[in-house]
Amino acid sequence: MFCSTRLWLAASALLWASAVPAAKTVNEEFPVPLQSPSATARPASPDLGRTRPIRDELGQGPAIRAATAPAAIAAAVAQAVPGCRMIRFNAGFGWVATGTAQYPASDNQVALRRTRQDARFQAFTDAYARLAGCLVALSPQARQHITATLEQNDAIRLALINLAFTDADKNEQALRILARGFVTHSIREDQKRRAFYVNLVTTPNTATRLTRPTPNAIEAISLQDGLRQVQAEIEAGLIPPTGNRLIVVNATGELALVGYAINLIGTHPDPASQDKLRTDAEKIAINRATEALIGVALGDDSAWQNGLDEASRADLQTLNAGYANDEPSVSRFLQIRDLSMTALKEDLGLIALREGRLPAVAIKRFRTEDAVTVAMIYTPTIKKRQTRPTPAARTHLPTGVRSPSMDKPPAIRGSTPAVPPPTPAAISTPAAAETAPPAPSFKPPISATPAVTPTVEPSPKPMNTLTEQAPSGGKEPNTAH
Repeated sequence: MFCSTRLWLAASALLWASAVPAAKTVNEEFPVPLQSPSATARPASPDLGRTRPIRDELGQGPAIRAATAPAAIAAAVAQAVPGCRMIRFNAGFGWVATGTAQYPASDNQVALRRTRQDARFQAFTDAYARLAGCLVALSPQARQHITATLEQNDAIRLALINLAFTDADKNEQALRILARGFVTHSIREDQKRRAFYVNLVTTPNTATRLTRPTPNAIEAISLQDGLRQVQAEIEAGLIPPTGNRLIVVNATGELALVGYAINLIGTHPDPASQDKLRTDAEKIAINRATEALIGVALGDDSAWQNGLDEASRADLQTLNAGYANDEPSVSRFLQIRDLSMTALKEDLGLIALREGRLPAVAIKRFRTEDAVTVAMIYTPTIKKRQTRPTPAARTHLPTGVRSPSMDKPPAIRGSTPAVPPPTPAAISTPAAAETAPPAPSFKPPISATPAVTPTVEPSPKPMNTLTEQAPSGGKEPNTAH
């Protein structure tokens, strides 16, 4: 038990374990339109403020200088040209990467919807590839400056100590944290050119609040930060048709498991038949999202991925590009994931998922004319770890006077101090009740553990969505509008 505790503390101290909050949240540094209602239709802000192009000494190339981060980002986004641009604002810096993808014209509405969905995801991956390529090209001096800036955050400084053995390794790991610590800022469609544009933004501030150690995982400073970004990307369709995410908050031990699916809707001239197509599409999306959620609980994606078509599996492989299983940050996160799941082996909801049953989960529906997207979120009830209180200042006593504590036997090294019981994590967002969705198409081995519905704290409220709470067992979901 003591050995397990030491492993947990060592792993959780690697990144985002510091209880010291960042100076600013992402939304305070700059707004994220994608996380707001009707974000996909919102163009870049025309109010760019006072911006000017410069040649930056840090990036050794052109950059956009503005008084504020929003003005610099808006100027970069307004160019609507694929590429990666450095931005400067006050004493801060960052990069805006713009990716794009086109889709062909088609008279077949179903085929057009599919190619538009593919183009969204391709534009997202194109933006990420441009961002990574932009940062890799930085000079050694720029890498050192980025490392020094990120090390001002105690948690990242500890992470770099554990992830690197040399200064060159440390600079490389710092660069990867920055490249994977982006926020998906906005998406725009140019219907005349039949193209999508996706904009990613990374700054030292975004990287200290969330990063993506593996393709389907996010380490965040809070569940709200992680879920807000995941839900925004799912709603905008910037993900493969089916997948999952694991969100981890190392400082508190909180977790969120997400399974999602996008299912396109067929077309029919009869309104009643069209409603039936939408209902069927939603049921399929619920089934696939449930299977993906079970996959992240099992730590094995092979079962639900085997049921996907070739194009969907290819999208998942594209998402994995740029990650190597032997790189330090991936190995480190896999250790944290295993320790987190081991600590929750008695959680009734995870037991149900591993047995192929659905516990009480939050269901998010993102409905459009073209498709139905469903995200299923399970948040285990976890007691937050408490930090040890600061010892009281020592009082100097007169010579010859003994404090009562001096007569106590010395503490034994390795013993566990008594601490007050931690308080449960709370995420206050109401959710309406709904019957459970249908069972997944595959059944993992059933154990003798009876089905028990745990008490689950609801996830943060998403933007422009319908939220329901599904208890375990029961009937088909009510999908009536």
